[in-house]
Amino acid sequence: MRPEEFTLVRDLLRTFATQHAVGSADEVEPRSRAAAQEELDGLGLAGLRGTALPAATVQECALLAEEHGRLPLTTSLLGTTLLAPELLRLLGADGHETRFTVALASDLRLPGPGAPDLRAWDCDGAGAALYADTEGNVTRARLGPPAPTADLLRSVRQASAVGAPLGRLGPQDRQRWQAYALVVVASELVGAAGSFVEQSVAYARDRRQYGRRIGSFQAVQHLLADATVLVAAGTSATRYAAWCVDQEPPDRALAAARAAKAEVNTSAVEAVYAGMQVFGGIAQTWEHLAHLYLRKVLVGATVLATTADLLPALAVPEVTR
Repeated sequence: MRPEEFTLVRDLLRTFATQHAVGSADEVEPRSRAAAQEELDGLGLAGLRGTALPAATVQECALLAEEHGRLPLTTSLLGTTLLAPELLRLLGADGHETRFTVALASDLRLPGPGAPDLRAWDCDGAGAALYADTEGNVTRARLGPPAPTADLLRSVRQASAVGAPLGRLGPQDRQRWQAYALVVVASELVGAAGSFVEQSVAYARDRRQYGRRIGSFQAVQHLLADATVLVAAGTSATRYAAWCVDQEPPDRALAAARAAKAEVNTSAVEAVYAGMQVFGGIAQTWEHLAHLYLRKVLVGATVLATTADLLPALAVPEVTR
């Protein structure tokens, strides 16, 4: 995608996010959720990685996911707009009429062997889900009733695989798909954590206690400085991983994506915790936005793979070429 085209797309998403961000948990309700999803679908972002040139790079998709994470939005950008279309593209079936999301295991990790109990993740606007097993077989999954999730902004439904596989990913395409998915999810977490830390800094500049702004207290400064470093580390790792998916062989791209997700799983949660300490007691209330960010990063840290899942894979020595 040309730089000026990407700038227009990102500005479009920013405008959309500003208009549809919720102000509290009480604003998360079905009617506004459906309206926001319909408008997002109308932006045509699902075709970003299509065969028509100039297609968006993984780096550009990651930046859009980061942007989407910055504000509390109820829309399904990751599952229906980025992840499922990429899976169809790798299968060579990106002209499919059905709007898909992705199906994960019941704990929202990448599915293991067999046909497990599935969950359609980030599924607003989708009519079905795509389930990719460990052998690379991609099967259509039927959507069931809503499934419980701590993330109030994201829809999750029960799902069950049906019918014959739509196709099969080769080993390299399977690695590309996993790397892309890890990068996109990590990018949204980075966006959420970074935005919340920025809001915490702004609050510390304005909030007065004992006749002084709390941002003048060294303990608060250190807390926010540490949180800023955590966000910067996650951002650097994620953007490098996105570059690797575009430029490096699939195995190296997957290693970089695993490292990024392992880093962000920890740094995003710790950064949001730090921001909540700065906000103080108000951050513990239902009316404040803090818990929406915290829920997003806590659940996101388990989506696809936890740090405990990723570290053993990263410890395996790289094969010398």
